[in-house]
Parts: sequence; structure tokens; C-alpha cells
Amino acid sequence: MTVDPTAVPGAVLDALVEPVLMTDAGGRLTFANATALRAFGAGPFLGRPVDALLARFPARAPDGTEQPPALHPIARALAYRQVIIGAEHTYELPYGTVTYLVNAVPLGDAGGAVAVFHDVTEALRLEREGTEHAARLQALVDLVNESIYIVGRDGRLLFANALGREHMGDPALEPLTAADRARALGITDVEGRPLAPAEMAFARALRGETVVGARILMRHPSRGMRHIHVNAHPLRRPNGAVYAAVVSWKDITDEQRALAAVETARRAAEDASRLKDEFIAALSHELRTPLQPILGWTEVLRRHPGIDDVTARALEAIHRNIRHQVRLVDDLLDLSRIVHGKLALRVEAFDLREHVRVAAESFEESAVLKRVRLSVELPPAPAPMWGDGARVHQIVANLIANALKFTPSGGRIDVRLRVAAGTAAIEVADTGEGIAAADLPIIWEPFRQGPQARRRGGLGIGLDLVRRLTELHGGRVTVTSEGVGRGACFLVELPLTAPSPPTARSPAGGTSRLAGRRVLVIEDNADTRDVLALMLALEGAAVEAAESGEEGVRVAGKQRPDVVLCDIGLPDIDGMEVARRLRARPELASVRLIALTGYGQAEDVRQAIEAGFDAHLTKPITVDQLLALLADHRSVDSARVRRVE
Repeated sequence: MTVDPTAVPGAVLDALVEPVLMTDAGGRLTFANATALRAFGAGPFLGRPVDALLARFPARAPDGTEQPPALHPIARALAYRQVIIGAEHTYELPYGTVTYLVNAVPLGDAGGAVAVFHDVTEALRLEREGTEHAARLQALVDLVNESIYIVGRDGRLLFANALGREHMGDPALEPLTAADRARALGITDVEGRPLAPAEMAFARALRGETVVGARILMRHPSRGMRHIHVNAHPLRRPNGAVYAAVVSWKDITDEQRALAAVETARRAAEDASRLKDEFIAALSHELRTPLQPILGWTEVLRRHPGIDDVTARALEAIHRNIRHQVRLVDDLLDLSRIVHGKLALRVEAFDLREHVRVAAESFEESAVLKRVRLSVELPPAPAPMWGDGARVHQIVANLIANALKFTPSGGRIDVRLRVAAGTAAIEVADTGEGIAAADLPIIWEPFRQGPQARRRGGLGIGLDLVRRLTELHGGRVTVTSEGVGRGACFLVELPLTAPSPPTARSPAGGTSRLAGRRVLVIEDNADTRDVLALMLALEGAAVEAAESGEEGVRVAGKQRPDVVLCDIGLPDIDGMEVARRLRARPELASVRLIALTGYGQAEDVRQAIEAGFDAHLTKPITVDQLLALLADHRSVDSARVRRVE
């Protein structure tokens, strides 16, 4: 096809926004439209060889190399009579760099050529920016620790990031539908059942559904079966029509394995804890059981009216040391309770003066060695208290130890006990280093120590134990100090009850404390059974004994006792079953059931109460503990635990 320049009016060409140049057969520039005149400044070159204009504005190819005029599309159209379409040339024009797509066409019989320059500068910039933007997005999604896919409306995979391609296997974008790929990968639900195409997340998203947190199993080409967490979202056009779905996969196999490992470890820890509790319970039973007859016989002999003074003193020493041994066993077995904040008090009636005095006496030698004067002021009359004497002893001892630590040589520590209006006030005052005002709020916190305390060493738990033990007794503890170097005064206030203080033996002709009470002892250990029966008989009780659970149920039904003391670990039916059977009989509804056992864990107490026992006592016990329990008519664990209804 040829073009006759005379057939195209110049006004039409001037209206074009694209530069237009025309030459004659000799290569002279014969026409430039208005746009070409502005862009190339072609006016002075009209009538001259077009090479002069091309030399002034040399063109660069897309690779940046400069193109000689002889290779310009106009020159080629003239020389070879070829139609040149879309040759990309970049020019440095007076107003900037411009890229054109040059089309050159040889003219008809005249033998010239015409060239049209299509400005693609902005289009190339947008294309370049789009390419760069796409590259950045590709880099970002390739960095994501999830597989990202885009599935077209026809179900074919349109896009996959790097991890997605690795999951799917290269080449990921071969012409297979997503459903075909899912079947090839053996995708199933978490139960291992194959998923129908319509149930797959991408298919649901293509139907307009948003899928969050679906779980599937996938067979990885090299890593075997994997657990996958799937999300899928529909992509919509402005009119709301779904045209694709974006799907994300996250491999949670390692997380699942870690969770499984944690669960296994948790179960192992629970098993270890259970075995520990079972061992502690068995150890408790084995340690406590032989102590009961020893303690029981000392109780009986201490109450015997015919013993001489030497024997009485020996029995007192034996009794005191057995009680100390019991406390050591309890401290050992209560360690887990202390760690879990489940410390229980072993309450009994005692003379508070004695515990304060003994606690202070234990520091006399240390005070003398440090040359600190230790004085104790006690009331002249007995100070009967209902509480845990050993823990009260610990309260006083901790306060004296604290005072001795911070009182320098030549100082003084005063311990005073005052009783008034049913309350005991124990005061430990010293002339030591005192307490800074800023440290007063923190001294009761565990492991918190002021600068002075840190210099003296220790773990910082003594005063916290004082506070906790005091509060367990329903009391409170406070401290005052006038400042550093001016001493400190700790005040413990404890409520008192007024039971009769324990005595070594019943007074001659005194009233028996269990006179008229019918008591049944169910105990398979002969030594323990005999001594309990004798202890109770000495207090006036009418005692029956049984050595097995079945026998105990029969005797209880026949005798209808007021109180049943029942061991838990019996040879036939255990004490729990005994309690359940007795509670099932209406005629025994008023019987007071007391579990007497070597098993002293919190779970043992709970099970006993649920089985129907009114109280749970751990061996060994004293007559005073039992009498206090029977008088109190409330559930007791080592003296007082409320029954669970």
C-alpha cells in the first residue's frame, strides 16, 4: 500500500498529536506536522536531507545503544521500500527524554517515505512501575511463611508464591485445576477422609464464602504428611461478582508436634505427681501407724495414778519426743502442701506461755555468745490457747531470730506475753538497727529485703512465714520502728479460746470426760486397737472394738454407738465403704463417724468427707485431740476441717 502526500491535507496531519515526518525519494524532508515542528524543531530542516535532522537527535535503541541515521526506520523505508512498524526509539529532545514507537511507510510513485512517532513514554513508565510493583509484591509474598495461591473462576491456579510452588511442586502453574492438584497431593480432612471438590476452601471462596481456620492433611512430595491451616477469601469485582479466590496455607505440623510433645510431657508430669502423691500417702501411713500405739501407751501411762516421779519424767520425755517425731514426719509430708499454699494447722489446747518460753530459751546461748541481753516476761497465770502450738513456737522463734540478727553486741531483746480480753499479745522488741521508713511496706513480702537485711544474709522468708502463720490463726502482726539505728518492735496478736489445758493425768476422783459415751473402734492393727480402747475406757467410755470393716458394720448395727473411730486401710472393705454403709442405715443417722488413718493428704480428707465421715484425723492422735473434736462437733483434719456437704 502506498500513500500520496498530496491526498492527505496538511491541516489533517497538523491535528494529530503524534509527530509526522515526510521525505521525497531523495531523502529530503518535505513535511513536518505541527507536533513534529514542536518536538524536533524540524522547521529549519525542511528541504534538507532528513539525515541532518536525525543526526541532531540521535535515537537510542531499547538496550541504550545509539542508532546511526542509516538504521532509522525512515532511512530503511527509503532504502529498502519496507514497512517498519513499532520500532522503539528514545530521543533526548529539548523538553526531555521521550520514547517513541516509530512506524515508517514508503510512499507510492513519488518514492518518498512517511514516519509517524507514537509517544509511549508514559505507557512505558507505567508499565515499568507496574512491573516493579509486581516484583515487590512477589518478593513480599515469597517472604511470607505461608503458601499463597490465587485460583481463577474456572478453578485453575493463576498464581503461587515461592512456598506455594514448593508445596505444589514445580511447575506449580501447569494447566491443572486446583481440584486436580488437591487430589494429586492426597488432601484430606483431619480424619483422613478425602475432600470432595465442592468442600475445598478455594471452591467455597469462589462461591462467595470466607473460610477461616480450616484444617486439612496434605502429602508433601518430600516431607510426608503435613497438617495445614487454611484460609480462603473471595476476590470480587466492583459489582460484587466473584472472579477469583485467594487461598493461604500454613504448615502447622511442627506446631502440632510441639503441642503433642507438651501434652505428653503434661501427662507424664501428672503421672509423676500422682505417683509422688501415692508414695507420700503410703509413706505417711507407714510412718504414722507404728507411732499411734507408742503415743497411745504413753498417754495411758501418763494418766496412771501409781507411777513414780522418775517414770513420770521419763514418760513426759518420751511423750514430748514422740510428738516432736510426729511433727518431723508432718513437716516432711506437708512439703508439697507448703509449695502449693495448702498448709494446714494441727490445732490443740496448750499453754501459750510454755511455747513462748521454750522458743526464747532456744536462743539463750546465741544471745550470750553475741553479748545481747535476752529477757522474757510472761504472765503468772496459764495462758490457755486453742491453736497449733508448734506453729506459734515458729512465729516467736522467727521474730527472735530476726531481732538477734539485727541487734549488735551490747544490745537488748525483750520478749513479752500479755493476755487480755481473750487475746494474746506477743511483743518482740529490740535495740538493733531499726527499719527505714521506705522498707516498712516490703518487709512482709517474701524474698524482698532492704539494704540492711541483704547485708545480713538470709532468703527473706522468715517474716512472711510469721505473717502467714499468724493470719492462719486468725491474728495479725504489725511492726513499728523510729528509723535506722533506733530498733524495732514486732507485735503479734492472736485470739484465744478457753479449753482446759492438757494435764499429765486425770485427778484422783475426777469426772471421766467420756462417761456414758458408747464408742466403737474399727482397727485392724491389734496394738493400735488395744491402746485406743484403753485410752477411751480410761476416760469413761464404753468401748467396743472390731478388727475388720464387715465386723465393724455388724457391731455398729447391733450396739448403735455414739461415736465410731474407723481406720481407712482395712483388710476386707475399706473405711470409705464402712462409712457409706453406716450412713445408708437410718437408725445410725446420728452416729458421729471419725476417720482415723495414716493417710493425711488433702485428697484423702476430701474422699473421707465425701464418703460420709464427719471428721478426718491422722495418726497418731492424743486423747485431748479426740476429746476436743467430740466436743466441737465440726469436721476436723488434724483437728478442724469443715465437712463438704
